[in-house]
Amino acid sequence: MERPIRGKMSKRSSVCKVRERRTVLRALSVLPLATACFPTEPDLFHPIREEIAKAILSGKATGVAVAVVHRGRIIWEEGFGWANREAGLRATPHTPFSLASISKPFTTTLLTVLAADGRLSLDEAANAYLGDLSLRGVGADNVTIRELGAHASGLPSLFEMYPTDGSLSPPTPDAILRAYGTLAYPAGQIYEYSNIGYAAIGVIASRLTKMDFGRLITSRLLMPLGLRDSFFATDASHLNRAAARYDEMKQSIPYYTTATPPSGELYASAHDLAQFALFNLKGHTIAGRPVLDEHWLDELHKPVLRGPAAGATTFGWFSGRGAAGIPVLFKDGGQPGVSTVLYLVPSESLACLVLTNRSDNGDLAQILVDRMIAAVIPSWTTPDTRMDPPGTPFVPTSDYLGQWTGRLSGGGADMRVRLNLDAESSTLSLDEAPAQAVTDLQLAGSALTGKTIGRINAPDAIRAAATLLRFKLLRETRSLDGRLLASASGPGRLATIPFVIRLARTP
Repeated sequence: MERPIRGKMSKRSSVCKVRERRTVLRALSVLPLATACFPTEPDLFHPIREEIAKAILSGKATGVAVAVVHRGRIIWEEGFGWANREAGLRATPHTPFSLASISKPFTTTLLTVLAADGRLSLDEAANAYLGDLSLRGVGADNVTIRELGAHASGLPSLFEMYPTDGSLSPPTPDAILRAYGTLAYPAGQIYEYSNIGYAAIGVIASRLTKMDFGRLITSRLLMPLGLRDSFFATDASHLNRAAARYDEMKQSIPYYTTATPPSGELYASAHDLAQFALFNLKGHTIAGRPVLDEHWLDELHKPVLRGPAAGATTFGWFSGRGAAGIPVLFKDGGQPGVSTVLYLVPSESLACLVLTNRSDNGDLAQILVDRMIAAVIPSWTTPDTRMDPPGTPFVPTSDYLGQWTGRLSGGGADMRVRLNLDAESSTLSLDEAPAQAVTDLQLAGSALTGKTIGRINAPDAIRAAATLLRFKLLRETRSLDGRLLASASGPGRLATIPFVIRLARTP
């Protein structure tokens, strides 16, 4: 935590501080304050409450909901600001917020429930369950379900928004796997955050149970756990009480769904997410019943792929170490109109979470959750959960210098690629288009990364106007293989479309 600055305060400064404190306290009196339980120290979280109030009053946040779980019970939960400003709906601990990627641990928990039922094995090849939608690429038949949920499958990233105004229908999960289900890297070798992996997980769950994914996760997970404020986004009947989403300009974002629902379309309240945390902490005071025993929770939480430091992926979570090596589990979520974060500290039976409905509240959510944990563990520092190795500026060597040519594919694209790596400047060209400069060339571990611009001849990339291109390539003896992401972004708008690249050195 920050230490107070010692020293004499001027009379003017003192008056200003008093006025500021009175302003914040008045704000707290009108902000929506719901159930808040402080069993041991009434002022434990008071400075954090004031900080949230300041953020809302200054326009840095729109709606915020928080919760703290400690030693088997919720010791603080509260809502602040607007869940839906236009509708006059205040945020409370029971307001469902879009979780974005915090949906992923729910999805992997559902798959683990099916594994506990004997319906599947987490360490069996995913293609054994995918049938005609089998993953493609070198080693695809060896990709396991666990690797799909741990971002270790070799599948690239994907994100697309589909407003529900009827102008554009989202693709089916089958269509996503047919278009983008090709591995960019060998499974288990490199970290690549992948929503496509979660599309595959959703298909496996639905095929095994013959149930729509939204109905399945509701009946097998949300209802048994007693999560009454939670719902899957395909059930639009609950949206009238849910938090709306706002961009960084404070404008409401029209409701949208995404290309990969199992990766990020769950809504949950701070209260329900605290209950989910209690379940993962192996607590016994959740509103419903535990759907997994401790053995299966350990299967969810054990590391799958390790990063360059203390970070690792698990089946749906990230793990790391905080102060004094304290193990933590972590998951956050971010997309237009959503910034969320959840930390579990199992050794302290502690969980802290922050839900917001703004695109630009990621830093605020992280600061708040760190201070919430530090109120209980004074030595707390943000753990290192990085999975990508640090990048260093690319220094041309004979291993890389020269021209590389090959093909780009995926999503209906099939284009010729020429990458020229030069000591002075590097370029990339697609088909017959003029070569474009490559910037920010770096070596990140064994991967060569860089940025450029260009037009991918594929329906999704054209529709999204995704012309910012970012590649990550692994070098073999005479090849550079990996992915290229075509992206577009703006207030309330984001698209990331993946393509696979295979290049060989030109003699």
